[in-house]
Amino acid sequence: MIYFVNDKKVVKTLNKLDKSIRAAYSAWKAIVSNHGFGGLRKVKGFHFEKLKGKRKGLNSCRLNKGYRVFFKKINNVFVVEVVEINKHDY
Repeated sequence: MIYFVNDKKVVKTLNKLDKSIRAAYSAWKAIVSNHGFGGLRKVKGFHFEKLKGKRKGLNSCRLNKGYRVFFKKINNVFVVEVVEINKHDY
């Protein structure tokens, strides 16, 4: 079984955002739950990547051009954060 930490906070944040972002997060979560990282790598639209620098140890997937889901897996627990990105953040 896989657990998602901060999921209630993420859902509360997503409820304020566009329907397409919520749908992308739901798809992301379903892929992670069913197929793990390997499933994310197969879906090119998510642009799965391991981060470097100040976010080293985290992974990232695109929900759309302006939003990313940052996460890390510790045992069977995913710590998740949805973040708005602009060109000044990276």
